[in-house]
Amino acid sequence: MNKIRTFWTKVFRNFKAVITAQYEKEARDEDPRTYEQLITHLYLKNAHRGLLMCVCVLIMGIVEMTALPKDVFGIAGVVLLILSAAVFMWLFGKASFSRETNVSLLRTLLYGYWGILTAAVAVIGVSRTLGGEFPCCALGFTVLMLLFPIMNIFESLTFTAVIFFSAAVYGLYTKQGVTYYLLALFISAAYIWLSAIVRCCSANIWLGERRLDMTEERCRLISQEDSLTGLLNKTGLSAKFAEIAEHYGNDKTISVILIDIDNFRAFNHMYGYDKSDECLYRVCKCIKIVAKPYTDLISRFGGDDFVLVFENMNELDVVKLAEQLRQSVETMAQTFGDGIVTVSVGVSGTAKLAGKQTYSDLLNEADNMLMIAKNGGKNCIGFKGKAFLHESRRPVV
Repeated sequence: MNKIRTFWTKVFRNFKAVITAQYEKEARDEDPRTYEQLITHLYLKNAHRGLLMCVCVLIMGIVEMTALPKDVFGIAGVVLLILSAAVFMWLFGKASFSRETNVSLLRTLLYGYWGILTAAVAVIGVSRTLGGEFPCCALGFTVLMLLFPIMNIFESLTFTAVIFFSAAVYGLYTKQGVTYYLLALFISAAYIWLSAIVRCCSANIWLGERRLDMTEERCRLISQEDSLTGLLNKTGLSAKFAEIAEHYGNDKTISVILIDIDNFRAFNHMYGYDKSDECLYRVCKCIKIVAKPYTDLISRFGGDDFVLVFENMNELDVVKLAEQLRQSVETMAQTFGDGIVTVSVGVSGTAKLAGKQTYSDLLNEADNMLMIAKNGGKNCIGFKGKAFLHESRRPVV
């Protein structure tokens, strides 16, 4: 008994969610921007479907023209149908392939399509009825129009009410029985329900794809980020640099700074992994404070190595910045045995950006300059084949 109750509870809950567009409301509460994009997507999809439907209506209208009604009323309806289908086909096509999607315009087109084409179909239907014929063409046009839009419950109620009213007028004119009206009511209710389901499914498919894309993007960003410092990792720096190379090409010059913590392996053995991680984090913080105004391309390149890429900076400014980075870590005065933690810095020259090879060459140059700084006494800068020792620097333990 409980299983049956649970089953019907779920059925009722899903029915309510479909009718009230609950999924769209949840998307709106979760992220208003995503909701706006969803509505834009649905109306744009309506425009695509409307374009196809107008083509079908235009063809059917031309076929109907070959069996043109004899009365002026019917001729006016057919002409209005063909002209309106042609105009809306052009408008929907223009809106569908426009670079900017105007939701208000698409909504206006949706209502205009329904209003004008419904009027044309009603005129043709009345003409056929007055001529003693069953309005089968009007019924065909109505089915086509009902197949077209992806609407919310209020829009489908409005449009279905028009169709039901037309059917009721026809029923009164032809003196139909109660069964006819019940059937028309059933068809109208079924259309409203099917329209709500189609809308719900379309919205959920789009939202699912959107959330999947966002999850993939988050995973991609996480895979490119160093978990300890929050900086780019080696993969992330390579990806960012590839984007710059692709978008800017030869319009930029770049230079590379490579930073290494002096005697960090000894620090690790002396204090353990937790203290080493804390030291890395503090060094990273110093680097970010100094370098962030100049570049976003800051990476933890290895265990205790950091790489910074600068765009359109002359060599003198890059060397000055490298000295500020060295001094900031020295000023931090992180205890290391009888001394403090220091860094050695290798600075490359500048070069025109000509793809990833430029970055690779400059990184190798910065690595060579780093080795010169290490061999020159550490806690200094290597540049142009020489180690530059600042007079106020502290000696390395």
